[in-house]
Amino acid sequence: MNGHDLVTLKDVTKAYRGVPAIQNVNFTVRVGEVHALVGENGAGKSTLTKVMAGVTPPTGGTVLFEGEEVRFASPAEALTRGIAMVFQETSLVPSMTVAQNLYLGDESLYNQLRGLYISAQQFLQSLNFNVDPWATVSTLGAAQKQMVEIARAVRQNARVIIFDEPTATLTPEEKRHFFSLIGRLKKRGVAVVF
Repeated sequence: MNGHDLVTLKDVTKAYRGVPAIQNVNFTVRVGEVHALVGENGAGKSTLTKVMAGVTPPTGGTVLFEGEEVRFASPAEALTRGIAMVFQETSLVPSMTVAQNLYLGDESLYNQLRGLYISAQQFLQSLNFNVDPWATVSTLGAAQKQMVEIARAVRQNARVIIFDEPTATLTPEEKRHFFSLIGRLKKRGVAVVF
């Protein structure tokens, strides 16, 4: 399975009011690969990842997923194919608990609340994330919110996880856990772009 192309961008351009943020980009992400996009502000890193994740459509070029041309209308649609984006600004529901956010969309588990929290705690521990599943998201710091976002993407079995500056809010120890997690995702065949 290694070497198999997951996402391919061919001559992708994204222009805003006629001004290209990215122009004629060719980029391929394969199973188990880890890519770090670097460049100064305004280089197009965020635009490139947002095109891949269905946040914004390209104005030119082609996006392929496993060799099939795709045109995602939203990040939710990209997620149905296995592409998840973890943003710096989280998309968590602040008034819900960590566990409820992790299992959002899987409401059948809400009938067994105790089981939901035990499952969430075991899952978070498996990722080495020190986050209380009973905590209300609004009470968490930025780093813990990001850990919940990452855990949600992993739980949704994303095959490609795109991170928007994932280490910006993390402590040195949290960064070590984050890079360890990336290593485990890579071994599972998950591709990572950050």
